[in-house]
Amino acid sequence: MPYSMNIFRILIVTIILNATPSICKEYLEILPQNGDGLKTIFQRYRLDYTENNLSIFNSLNQSKLGSSNSLYLGVKYKLPIYVYEYNSKSIRSTIGNSDYEYAVKLQDYNDLLFSKGVKSNNYRIDKQLWVPEVSFFLKEGENVVDNNAITTTKKRGLQTYIEPLFGERYKEVKEISHKLKDNIYYLVCGHGGPDPGAIGRRYGKELHEDEYAYDIILRLAKSLMEHGATVKIIVQDKQDGIRDDVYLNNSFDEVYYGNQEIPRKQLARLKKRVEVINNEYYKNEKSAKEHIVVPIHVDSRENKNRRIDIFFYHNQNSKRGEVIANTLLETIEEKYKAAQPGRGYNGSVSARGLYMLRNTVPVTVYIELGNIQNEQDQIRLVEKNNRQAIANWLTDGFLKLAE
Repeated sequence: MPYSMNIFRILIVTIILNATPSICKEYLEILPQNGDGLKTIFQRYRLDYTENNLSIFNSLNQSKLGSSNSLYLGVKYKLPIYVYEYNSKSIRSTIGNSDYEYAVKLQDYNDLLFSKGVKSNNYRIDKQLWVPEVSFFLKEGENVVDNNAITTTKKRGLQTYIEPLFGERYKEVKEISHKLKDNIYYLVCGHGGPDPGAIGRRYGKELHEDEYAYDIILRLAKSLMEHGATVKIIVQDKQDGIRDDVYLNNSFDEVYYGNQEIPRKQLARLKKRVEVINNEYYKNEKSAKEHIVVPIHVDSRENKNRRIDIFFYHNQNSKRGEVIANTLLETIEEKYKAAQPGRGYNGSVSARGLYMLRNTVPVTVYIELGNIQNEQDQIRLVEKNNRQAIANWLTDGFLKLAE
């Protein structure tokens, strides 16, 4: 074969190799906890306690082990778990392995460790995919959890719970049914923390959007829980609770679920809010029949004379979101007809491209309660019975959807 042909082939091979994307990975490093032995750590990370895994661990950490391969506090050890940078496309393309069943097992592995708090974030969020080098287990841990949950559900009747976020007066939650027990609701009041949202004025008092939306969120949360729902309150104020005042005191001490600070910049706030919701969804994805995100806001229009009935937005690509929004609208319209015959109702449902609607993984229905500048709409907010009515009516809508 001519020398020039050999050179040509070498060049072709070199180009192909260089064109192949490199897969970056490194071993997971951990700090032992007080009282940890190697077997305990392996169990925590769902690694099989086998000769292969032990051999890899010892070779990775040979210079850091004490007598009888003991571990030291404050010393980092590498586990036989690779950390890949997740490419946001698929597990298979991330790790360069086309085995679908293996990819599903890795997804379950990462989701399980995240749900147990071993992994601090979801791999879809932090882009850190954990891949054990040799063998690992899932079913033992999952079966314990699933069996306990089934047993608990069968044994328990209607329960009474204490939820401190509702405040001293309303903290007791008495179940009246289990009609929503298979659903998780992620309730989000608009704004919060450094951002009060829209501000209205009534008889010299300021009405802050976040305070009134939050009170309705709490009332809705309690009402849903009374029917067995699981509720995640995404924006929280541990001082307020459900309040019956006409004028709700303004504060800026709200935090996100998990006591996470609310960023000052708007885009950062939205990103963090979506991250918190999606994290909780991935953590609980398999534990509920339906997941629904409900952000509640109060609109603000320059025209103070313009009244606005409660209206709803959904993602244009979400058929389920549209169904939920229409069911809630129809329910509220029925309630108004019964409570105020002849009043009429001009609420609406429409698709919007809002950040929350585009980026939350669970289906999301975005609710606007009215015009905070309008005197009549303000009555919908400042009267405690009206705030409770909104929560009750929305709950009735969710109960219809669960039938």
